[in-house]
Amino acid sequence: MFAFGNVFTRQSFLFLLELEIKRAQRYQNFLSLLSLTFGHLNPSVGEHASISLKTLANFVKGELRETDIVGQDAGNRLQVMLPYADMTGAHTVRERLEKILYEYGFGREGFTVEINEVCFPTHATSFDDLLLMAGTLETMCMSTNITSN
Repeated sequence: MFAFGNVFTRQSFLFLLELEIKRAQRYQNFLSLLSLTFGHLNPSVGEHASISLKTLANFVKGELRETDIVGQDAGNRLQVMLPYADMTGAHTVRERLEKILYEYGFGREGFTVEINEVCFPTHATSFDDLLLMAGTLETMCMSTNITSN
């Protein structure tokens, strides 16, 4: 159920996402997803990657509402589900995350964090469409990269 801490595994996260999409459809609410990809980790140092992802997850969870849901996706990616959040709300959360991650020094440490956002029903009107959009976010203009200078 949990990958670590209060971060859901991919399977559990997708189950909850499907339920929240059904709820958003029924009650005509928004639901936003943020995708955080943590990059430039040394693959030969697996323990360092795990600690960094846990650290990132702790920072992310500290900036979210209690009702927001965090899940670990494939590799070094976290997904954040923001029920009842439209694009403006998702953008506000993304900006807060960018700021705290930059201030913590993720970019200066040689890591990168790419944050993408997608909103239901603005960008997709079904579970499958939302997952498709979330998978192709790297090609969209809603991407932010925090890197070292």
